[in-house]
This record gives sequence, structure tokens and C-alpha cells, in this order.
Amino acid sequence: MLVDGRSPAVAVIAGTPYDSGLGAELLRGAGLPARPHAMAVSPDEQDALQYQDPAGLAAAFHRCLAELRAGGTDLAMLFCNSLSAVVDHDDAALPVISPVTVYRELLPKLGSSLVVTGNAQAVLGVERTAWRTAPGHRMLGVSDPALVRGIEAGDPEAAFAASHLPTTLRLAERLGLDAVVLACTHFTTVLPFVTAACDLPVFDVGSRLVELTTLAATGSENHA
Repeated sequence: MLVDGRSPAVAVIAGTPYDSGLGAELLRGAGLPARPHAMAVSPDEQDALQYQDPAGLAAAFHRCLAELRAGGTDLAMLFCNSLSAVVDHDDAALPVISPVTVYRELLPKLGSSLVVTGNAQAVLGVERTAWRTAPGHRMLGVSDPALVRGIEAGDPEAAFAASHLPTTLRLAERLGLDAVVLACTHFTTVLPFVTAACDLPVFDVGSRLVELTTLAATGSENHA
């Protein structure tokens, strides 16, 4: 919310410093102050928390939101698809714009999609949302943790070329799917390579998160 022409920093919560930093950078590019908050130090640690201690991870997430609210933050962007599948954030201490927000908006508009994620938790999150909001949606879900690690290593183009994704995109075209959904915020970094390699419409969850958060922060749209 704007106050005297200024807005408090949006909290960007994500799995690792890479995606929390990317989300904050994209919001700043859109003209919003933003502060990153990572729940783990690496993709491996984030995966371990999600699979081995999801309750503990959810509790840490909600503690983070409560502390942010106490410090004056009034909006959070959850910039991590797999984390959004593990933590329930509909009734949180702060309004949270998350990948689930994007899925609820997007999936009912598509008959089918290739959904590419960073781990299987994120596949589950998209399937759960499709089941609830677009039960007739045909979804082909593929996770690629190795692509996430390759992106974090510092060369997104090489990571994309070495991944299964170019081949999987061609499969989606042959299957006649309606669209490709990049359901990992790390994959915002490889969006230009995906669109160049695929003739299907491509929906990047990370980019849409930034758009929705900007609308919410400026009072243009209410997502509380």
C-alpha cells in the first residue's frame, strides 16, 4: 500500500538466496522496494527441508511472516513454487502473493499444459490447484532439480542446453498441449531460451508473480 507516495519494502520469501534475490531484483526493476528472505542456503537444503521436515519449514515460514509484520512489512511475495506447495499461506500474518495465486488465475483458462518445475513438491502443488480450480485440465508435469542447480551455478544458458527441457518442449508441441508453464522461479532466468525453443505459449510464474505483487503493492488490485 502506498503511504505519502512511498511504499514499505515488499518481503520476498523464497527457498534460496538465489531466487529470493532474483525476486527482489525484479520487484526493484518494477519500481518497488524489496527485501529478500531465504529459507535455506541452497537447493539441496531446501529440498531436504521440504521432504524431511515440512512441518518445521512451515512453522519457520510463519514465524518469518509474523516477525516481518511486527517490523512494519505489509506485503509478502512467495517467490518459490515448491515452497508454496508445502506451506499453507491463505490465512497468514501478511497478505502473500504466491505461485498458487498464479495457478488459480491461469489454469482455468487452459485446457492442457506442460508444467515444468524444480522438484516434485511443485508438481504436486500445481496438480492440487488444478484439481481444485480446473478439474478438467490436462497436465503433463515434469520436475528438473538438476536445471535448478545448473542455474545457480551461474550459467543459465548452458544449464538449459544441458537439460531435458529442449526435448520436453518438442514433446509438448507434438502432444498438442495448449501452453508451457514455467513453475519454478529459477526458470524465469531461462525464459528467453524457452520461448526461442518452443512455438507454444509460455507462461512464466515468476514474471506473473512480480506483476501481481506490483499491482497489490500500489493498490491497483486487492489480493489480501
